[in-house]
Order: sequence, then structure tokens, then C-alpha cells
Amino acid sequence: MTQPTYLRVNANQAGNGNNDEKNTGCISLLDLFGFETFKKNGFEQLCINYANEHLQNRYILDNFQSVKDDYEFEGIDIDFDCSTINNSEILNLVEGRMGLISIMNEECVRPSGNSSSFVYKAKMIHKENSHLVSEKLHRPWEFGVKHFAGLVTYDATDFIERNTDQLPLDLLECVTKCTNSIISTQFDTLLTERQTLMQSTRRKQGAMSMTICSKFRKRLARLIEHISATKTRYVRCIKPN
Repeated sequence: MTQPTYLRVNANQAGNGNNDEKNTGCISLLDLFGFETFKKNGFEQLCINYANEHLQNRYILDNFQSVKDDYEFEGIDIDFDCSTINNSEILNLVEGRMGLISIMNEECVRPSGNSSSFVYKAKMIHKENSHLVSEKLHRPWEFGVKHFAGLVTYDATDFIERNTDQLPLDLLECVTKCTNSIISTQFDTLLTERQTLMQSTRRKQGAMSMTICSKFRKRLARLIEHISATKTRYVRCIKPN
């Protein structure tokens, strides 16, 4: 239902003005990621909750920090500290210079990289970080993150394999010979990227940029950049028990 709705609104807006692009408008609808926590939380839950943290951070900036800044500009004193609801530290834990994504990417390019090593390094590097939880009952491949919506314990058993995102080279070469131009073009691009990476003198950095998490982080950054450039209205829904 969402797509026809915004397409109709955009068509009406375009029809109400002249053909000048500057006078046309666009309404985009974004269904926010739902925060996920299950009995077993894997790679997908980490990605979804990471995206949700970014959208929550944008929500805080748009609805609390911006209002506080306006009040201060007008000389109105408001007794409210936005840092109490700010989740920037959680984002830094996940995507920072030595965050979970960087540590995971390092393990992906190591010949002997594995999930237990990833979890061990994460806990050592962030042992003073209150948002990364390490419990005695955790198995070597388990860790917890205190998200804005609550604590989630992750099972990192297949994190390295899921993050690597590599098809066998011979399979790529085979699919590029497909008679369907749409399919062959897509895989030809992937094959070119892989061959360029193999010839690169900075192969390690290139491989790390090709992981699922690295691609996801870039796409998420573009989404947040797009949201930041728009006039945003939020509809928060409370799901009854």
C-alpha cells in the first residue's frame, strides 16, 4: 500500500505546479527497522539492530537536540540533558575505528580467522566499555550489547562466514557467460572487482571493504545522509501486548 500512496502524492504535487523541477516535490516513506531480540541472535540481528541504532540517533537529533538548540538560540533556559538519551557510544562500539565491524573484518582476511577469536578481541579491546557485555556464562562465541532498547546476547558462531560474502571465482566466471545480459552484466561487475582486488598491492584493505558489514555501513551512511537533507516527520507506533 505504501508505494502507490507516495507515488500518487508525488504525481499530484508535480501536476499542481509547472514543469520546473525546482517546483516539484517528493515524499518518501521509510519503514523503520524493528528492534530484534530472540532466543538466539545472529549476524542478521546485529545488522538490523545496528541500523536501528542509527535511525534512533537521527530521531534524537531531529526531535530533541534540534529543539534544545532552538531554545538556547532564543535565550530560553531548558533543563534537559540530551546526552542521557544519546546512543552515540553504542554506534561507536559497532562502527568506530576499533569497533565490532573493524574487528570482524580483520578476522575475515586472516587465514585462521574465526568467530571465537573475533569475540575474544572485541571483549579485550572494549573491556572498559559498559555497552559491551561479557558474562561468565557466555560461551567463547557469545557477547552482549546494551542497545538503546535493551540488552541483546549475540551468537557469533557464523559471523565470519556470513560477513565474508565471497562467491567462488570459477562460479563468477561461469555466470558471466550467461546469455541473459541482465545477469551476466551484474556478475561481470563482481568479477572485475574481485580481479582488481587480487591484483591490488593493498589487497587486505580491499578485501575488508568488500565484506557485508562494510557495504551495509556505506549504504546506511547514504540513507542517513538522505534523511538529514530532508524535512522529516516521525510516526511512532506502540505495539500492544
